Amino acid sequence: MSGGIPPPIKDVKIKYSQIFINNEFVNSVSGKTFPTLNPCHGEPICQVQESDKADVDKAVAAAKAAFKWGSEWRRTDASKRGLLLNKLADLIERDLVYAASLETLDCGKPYKAAFGDIAFSVNCLRYYAGWADKVEGKTIPVDGDFFCYTKHEPVGICGQIIPWNYPIPMFIWKIAPALACGNVCVVKPAEQTPLTALYMGALIKEAGFPPGVVNIVPGYGPTAGAAISTHPEINKVAFTGSTEVGQVIMQAAGASNLKRCSLELGGKSPCVIFADADLDSAVAVAHEAVMTNMGQCCVAGSRTYVQEGIYDEFVAKSVARAQKRKVGDPFDSETENGPQVDADQLSKIIDLVKSGESEGARMMCGGKQKGDKGYFMEPTVFADVKDNMRISKEEIFGPVQQIIKFTDIEEVIDRANKTHYGLGAAIFTKDIDKAMTFTSAVQAGTVWVNTYNSVCPQSPFGGFKMSGIGRELGEYGLHEYTEVKNILINNEFVNSASGKTFPTLNPCHGETICEIQESDKADIDKAVAAAKAAFKRGSKWRCMNASERGLLINKLAHLIERDRIYLASLETLDNGKPFKSSLGDIEFGLSLLRYYAGWADKIEGKTIPVDGDFFCYTKHEPVGICGQIIPWNFPILMFLMKICPALACGNVCVVKPAEQTPLTALYMGALLVEAGFPPGVVNILPGYGPTAGAAISTHPEINKVAFTGSTEVGQIVMQVAGASNLKRCSLELGGKSPCVIFADADLDSAVATAHEAAMICMGQCCFAGSRTFVQDSIYDEFVAKSVELAKKRYVGDPFDSQTINGPQIDAIQLSKIIDLVKSGESEGARMMCGGKQKGDKGYFMEPTVFADVKDNMRIAKEEIFGPVQQIMKFHDMDEVIERANNTHYGLAAAIFTKDIDRIMTFTNAIQAGTVWVNTYCCVACQAPFGGFKMSGIGRELGEEGLREYTEVKNVIIKVPQKNS
Repeated sequence: MSGGIPPPIKDVKIKYSQIFINNEFVNSVSGKTFPTLNPCHGEPICQVQESDKADVDKAVAAAKAAFKWGSEWRRTDASKRGLLLNKLADLIERDLVYAASLETLDCGKPYKAAFGDIAFSVNCLRYYAGWADKVEGKTIPVDGDFFCYTKHEPVGICGQIIPWNYPIPMFIWKIAPALACGNVCVVKPAEQTPLTALYMGALIKEAGFPPGVVNIVPGYGPTAGAAISTHPEINKVAFTGSTEVGQVIMQAAGASNLKRCSLELGGKSPCVIFADADLDSAVAVAHEAVMTNMGQCCVAGSRTYVQEGIYDEFVAKSVARAQKRKVGDPFDSETENGPQVDADQLSKIIDLVKSGESEGARMMCGGKQKGDKGYFMEPTVFADVKDNMRISKEEIFGPVQQIIKFTDIEEVIDRANKTHYGLGAAIFTKDIDKAMTFTSAVQAGTVWVNTYNSVCPQSPFGGFKMSGIGRELGEYGLHEYTEVKNILINNEFVNSASGKTFPTLNPCHGETICEIQESDKADIDKAVAAAKAAFKRGSKWRCMNASERGLLINKLAHLIERDRIYLASLETLDNGKPFKSSLGDIEFGLSLLRYYAGWADKIEGKTIPVDGDFFCYTKHEPVGICGQIIPWNFPILMFLMKICPALACGNVCVVKPAEQTPLTALYMGALLVEAGFPPGVVNILPGYGPTAGAAISTHPEINKVAFTGSTEVGQIVMQVAGASNLKRCSLELGGKSPCVIFADADLDSAVATAHEAAMICMGQCCFAGSRTFVQDSIYDEFVAKSVELAKKRYVGDPFDSQTINGPQIDAIQLSKIIDLVKSGESEGARMMCGGKQKGDKGYFMEPTVFADVKDNMRIAKEEIFGPVQQIMKFHDMDEVIERANNTHYGLAAAIFTKDIDRIMTFTNAIQAGTVWVNTYCCVACQAPFGGFKMSGIGRELGEEGLREYTEVKNVIIKVPQKNS
C-alpha cells in the first residue's frame, strides 16, 4: 500500500446478511427480511434478515450470559482484551480492500474515502487496545480512619445504534471503548448500510471474542432501535444520528430503566474565514468541510461565514471549486462525490435548496439532482444567505455550502452561537488574538484553527447543547463506558410572580412555621433570565479568575461556620432531624465547600499528541445554567453538594429546595450575597415539584439539571430533559442497599453499625441499609441484639440532646411507612418491635425490626424511607451476592467480615456505586457518590463530581510542521 491505495473490488460478493448473535449468523425470529439498496441506481444489493424486538431480546440474553459474573469474558485479563482488539485491527487491515469496497457498494461513498475511513478505524482499535489495561481508579486520602479507593467497572450491556454516513468508523467508535472497558454490546447498524457491520461480526468471531460479547442486529429504528432504547436489561445506549431521534432515545432510556446515554447528534457548524487568512487554503478547506462525504456529515461546516472585505472573491473561488468537483461512480478513482444515501435524503436536500431560493439566497451553482439514475446531487453554493433562512438553520446533510457575510469578530461569534447545535466550529486567521477569542467564545465541542474535520482517535469528539451528550474518542470516550465504584474500608429576595404562598410545617406537631413565597414557571423564567445575564460572555462572573471563585466559596464557608448554630437550629425546626445531626451535616458541608474551593483553579484540560501536523488541546468549560432540585432529607448538605462543584467550574445555578424544607436554602441565599457572589449566579426558588420543578426540567435555556430524590421522579426528569433541549442530567436516586454480615464479623460492632445504617435520619436516607442480610449461624443472636438496640433508640423532641430520632418529614411519609409495615406483617414477616406511630402529635414513628423477611416481600423490594430494619437470612457468599444484586437499585452496599477473600469477591461482584467494608454511611467529600442501575446517573462529590458540570471543548490547530 506504500505506492498508493490498491484498486477496489468492483464486483463485491456479499458474504453475510443474517443477524449476528452469540458468534453465530442466524435468521430473524419473524423470518422477515429487508432490502439494502445500491444508492448509485436504487436497486437492491441483497435481502438482509430484519431484526425486531424478539431478536433484540435474543441478543440481550446472549450479551447477558457473556457478561455474567465468572464468564469467560468477565475473567479475561484487561491486557488480553487489548490483544483481542489488536487482533481485530489486524483482520480488518488484512481485509481492508474488501471492506472498503463493500462500504462503497452499500453507502455510495467514494472508494478512496471508504478506504481512509477503515484505515482510521484500524488506528482507533489500536488506540483503545492500548487503553484496555489502563482504565484505572484512584486511592483517595479521605478524612477519618478509612482506606478508600475507586474502581472503574464496565457498565454492562451496551446498546449501540449506528448511523449510515460512516458505517465502519461509527461501528468501531462505539465498540472499541466499550470492549476496552470490559462491556458487552448489542449493535444496530443503520438499515440503509448494514453489510459492513455484519462482516465485522465475522471478524470479531475470528479474532477470538467470546460468544455474546458483540451482537449485531440489523433492522429499522422504530422496531429494533426502539427495542434497544427501551430494553430493561440494557444498561447504556450510545446513539449517533439526528437530534430529533436522539431526544426520543433519551426519553425512552429515562422511561425504561434510566440507561446511561451518550448521544452524538446533529450540527450546523460555523466555518469562519477572516480577511487575513490564506484565501486559497481557506476556500479549499471550507469547500471540503461541507462537501466531504457528499455533505452527509454531522460536523459539516455548512455555515461558511466570510469577512466582508474578501466575501466576493471567496464566493467566486468557492463556486469555481464546486463546479470542478467530480460527481459519479464511487468506484472511479477520480470521483469526489458519490450518490446521497437514498431517495429520502436526496428529496430533503432538494426541498431545502428550493427554500433557499424562495427565501432570497443567491444560488451560484448546482441545486439539482445529477442525472436520472440513483441519488446523485450537484455540489451547490449559495451566496447572500441570511441567518433566518431555513438553509442557515436546518441541518441539510448534503453538498450545499451557504456563504454568509460578516463584519467583525463579536458579531460573528454572536451569530455563530445563535443555534441549538454546538458540534464543531472553525476559524481561519493568522491573528492569534482572534483565534484565542474565538476558540474560547464559540459554543462547540470541537474547534479547528486553520483546518477542518481533523478528527483523531486520541482527541475527544462530541457536542455542546443539542448536538449531543458525552464524548467519543480519546480518553474521554472511556468515561462513557464505566461506572465508578467507591470502596471504603473501615442576591435579592423577591415575592413570587403569582403572589401565592405555601406553608412550611413543623413535623413535630404538623403546624405551620411560616408562609413561603411559591415559585412557579413565571418565577423560574425570571431566575433563568438573571442566571443567563450572569453567565453572559464578558459578565463579572465570566471574567472572574478561577482562583477568585475559590475565594468566594471559601468566604461562604466562613459565613456558614459563623452562623452554624442558627442554621442547624433552623434545619431541625424545618426538617425534624435531631439538632446534633443537623450540626453534623453543616460540618460536612463546610468540608465540602473548602474541598471544592480548592478545585476551582485546578479544572485542567490536556494537551494531546494527535496524529498529523496539528496541535491539540482540551478545555473543560462550564456547562452554563444549572437547574438543581434538592430533596428534603438533607436540605443544607444537598444544597451544598449541588452548588459547590457547579460554582467551582464557573456555572450559574437555579436551585429549587424541597417544598417541605425551604428555610435553610433561603438563608443560604442571604449568605451568598454577603459572600460577594455576583447577582444571578445563584437563584433560589422554593415551590412544588409539579410546577417549579417541572419548569426547571423543561426550561429550554437551562443546560443541565441535577436532581436528588425518588427513582420515579428521576425518570420523569430525564424524560422531560430529553424532550426539551437535551439537558445534561445527573440523578441521585433511590436505593435498597444490602448490608451483609458474615458469621466471622465482630457481632456487636456489626449489630450497632447495621442498626445505624437502617435508622439514620429516621431511615429517610437514600442509601439506608434496609436489607440486612445475616449469615444463618448467627442469625437469631443478631436479630435479638438488633431488637434490643431498636427498643432503646430514643424518639422525641429533636432539640433534646438525648434524642436519636425525630419525626418523619410529614404525614404522607409516615402513612407510606405504616402501609409498608402492614404489608410486611400480612406477607408473613415477623415484626419483632415497633411498627406504629409514636404518640398522637406530629409524625413520629417507632423504630421497627422485621425478621424472617423474604426477598419477594414488598418491604424487601420497595424503598421504605423510614426507621424499619429488615433482617434476612443467607447461607453462603454466592447466594447473598445474587440476592443482593437482584434489584433495580444499586446505590450502596456493605460487607462485615474479617476474611480478605470474601471482601475482595463481594466488592468486585456487588452492583453498587459505594461499597463499605466493616463500616457504613461513611461519605467523604473527596470520594465520589452515586449509583448503578436505577439508583442514578453520574456522580457527586470528589473529582468525579466536577465532570457533571463541565463540557469538554477540543481545539485543534494546524501547525506548519510537526516535530515530536
